[in-house]
Amino acid sequence: MDFLPATLLGAFIYTFTTLVPVINPFSGAMFFVTLSSHLSDSDRAYVAGRIAIFSFVILVVCLFAGHLILSFFGISVGVLRCAGGMVLFAAGWNALNAPPHDESSAKEPPLALPRSRLKAMAFYPFTLPLTTGPGAIAVTVALGTSLPYNVENLTGTLAAIVATVLVIWICFRYSDRVSRSVGAAGADALARVFAFILICLGVSIFWQGFSELWLTLGK
Repeated sequence: MDFLPATLLGAFIYTFTTLVPVINPFSGAMFFVTLSSHLSDSDRAYVAGRIAIFSFVILVVCLFAGHLILSFFGISVGVLRCAGGMVLFAAGWNALNAPPHDESSAKEPPLALPRSRLKAMAFYPFTLPLTTGPGAIAVTVALGTSLPYNVENLTGTLAAIVATVLVIWICFRYSDRVSRSVGAAGADALARVFAFILICLGVSIFWQGFSELWLTLGK
């Protein structure tokens, strides 16, 4: 993170364009609609709202307290980037090689689940690790340790997190419509394209962390 924005708009654009590709809510929505096919539309809307809330809490905690957690465990940002990059690469690789979904397969009728079950489902696996997984956590912690603490940066960064969470909610809430419009083949194609992008992001994050660690070897 060599470029450090000094204005509110700069911090917003920098944070938003950093978080959205890493979180990749468009690809996550394809997995969400597949894993929540047994839910009714109202329950799916409830789960999507809870995913947005949980994602916001996780991102804000990582932004402000992430560096304290790293200091407590003695973990550098370079190590965190390397680990996050490997996790993203593995997740993208698994998604890229996942079996295709059969559009003609029979679907079970929607089930009415209690709110406690829906909340637990929204946190795991939909929020962690599907949405705000290790990659998003690593990037958010890096943002918190890199950006200067002033009113402009903090306001722009928080606004970007809110906008990112809004994108997550929209993608997950209306993911079933996208899946119906493009069909099973189109949904699989989009998921694999985003999975390949996820692999590329994992390599990029790992290389950034490896480069930082490599420079410290001679010190």
